[in-house]
Amino acid sequence: MRYENEQVQDRLAAEFVLGNLRGAARSRLVTLMRRHAGLRDKVALWEERLFPLVMHAPKIKPPPRVWRAIHARIAPRSVGFGTRGWWRRLATGGFAAVALAALVYLAVAPPREPVYTMVAVLNDARAMPGIMVSWTPRQAASRKMAVRILAHPSMPPDTSWQAWLVLGPGDAPIPLGLVTTDKTQVIEVPPAAANALRGAVAIGVSVEPKGGSVTGRPGGPFVFEGTVLRVDS
Repeated sequence: MRYENEQVQDRLAAEFVLGNLRGAARSRLVTLMRRHAGLRDKVALWEERLFPLVMHAPKIKPPPRVWRAIHARIAPRSVGFGTRGWWRRLATGGFAAVALAALVYLAVAPPREPVYTMVAVLNDARAMPGIMVSWTPRQAASRKMAVRILAHPSMPPDTSWQAWLVLGPGDAPIPLGLVTTDKTQVIEVPPAAANALRGAVAIGVSVEPKGGSVTGRPGGPFVFEGTVLRVDS
């Protein structure tokens, strides 16, 4: 891999800051950062971009299963054996049946789909984050996309801000919907765009006449743009 390539550095830095690089891959990138100043700069830039998102994120109380899972990892012997009597009852005949049932379930149960979120932080011409766009596979299936305004300038009179899906350098952007000045909002994505979300490379926002583009194409350059990244849960 060409680590001097700026696009490669940007991609690796984003995955590193988002926490998607783990184990050996994360350790290797830490080592590379010592030798490549450009890579260090990219990591610092992504930290600056994503820090406002952390500050705006609402506090969520973790469900009990999270604490049980943590406890199971740090003290596995104390989980699942509430009393000695319960364990003895399994040992005297029920354990084999439970084990067999578990094996049958693992054999026939469908594999769980990976849980992840697609995220794009859209920056303005000064590389400052202004809009965050995100969706999960379930939201994509229901043609929904979450939008959070981080720093939105005033809209000129009789204009609209329109979001676009970018698939690649040679592909025409696909209209996603209009973006308002509301801090949090949900865009109802057109069917054609929803079917193309799997191949999303970037999201852009352009200034259009009120009501959106009349040509189906952006009327000018994107005023906000950002790369789409996958964040595994």
